[in-house]
Amino acid sequence: MNVIALVPLEEHDHRLSGALINFRGEPLLSHAVRGLLHSDCVDRVVVAGPPQNLTAYETVLESVADTRVRVVAGGAGRAESVRSAFAACSATPSDVVLVHDPARPFTPAATIRAVVDSVRSGALAAVPVEPVTDTIKLVDSDDVVCGTRDRSKLRFTQTPQGFLADVLRQAGPAEPLGELGAKVHTVAGHPHAMRLATSFDLAVIEALLTSEKRQ
Repeated sequence: MNVIALVPLEEHDHRLSGALINFRGEPLLSHAVRGLLHSDCVDRVVVAGPPQNLTAYETVLESVADTRVRVVAGGAGRAESVRSAFAACSATPSDVVLVHDPARPFTPAATIRAVVDSVRSGALAAVPVEPVTDTIKLVDSDDVVCGTRDRSKLRFTQTPQGFLADVLRQAGPAEPLGELGAKVHTVAGHPHAMRLATSFDLAVIEALLTSEKRQ
């Protein structure tokens, strides 16, 4: 049972934003791929993105310098890139396939291993989550508050999402958690697995990583 990680990229990721934005001297993409490989449970990584940007992705990943990494042509959006990466990974039905957001480059190795272990233990799919701590209000079409959600049952999802390969193949990789039709198990997420989409997010993760190093 091999573990194959798919890292989908979108059209905007070739600019100075998204997965190619620099942080601590390297693009988020290289941090993300290196983190998957350093989890000590991932056998292969397939990166997929818009064909016109493949040279940029390959250049970025030269710093990783690992033969387990492959870059293939994907599509303009995330769903198309997931499909392309999955088609290229040659997974057997019993393999574990991870789908990882490159904008979550500092997901801890323990979290990645927990997702893999959950699938290996029999889960058809698994995803890391964190509790929702804010109060969530429901509003009507006039933006008037009409209720409050019970946050004890709400969770933020993170990545990597993990699947048994045959289950992912049947569900379709576009929106696998929504199309699965099977139980999705959860494992404990981590603050370091936050999605980095703004300069504020980069400042937060810098503070978190610096604080951890001092401890």
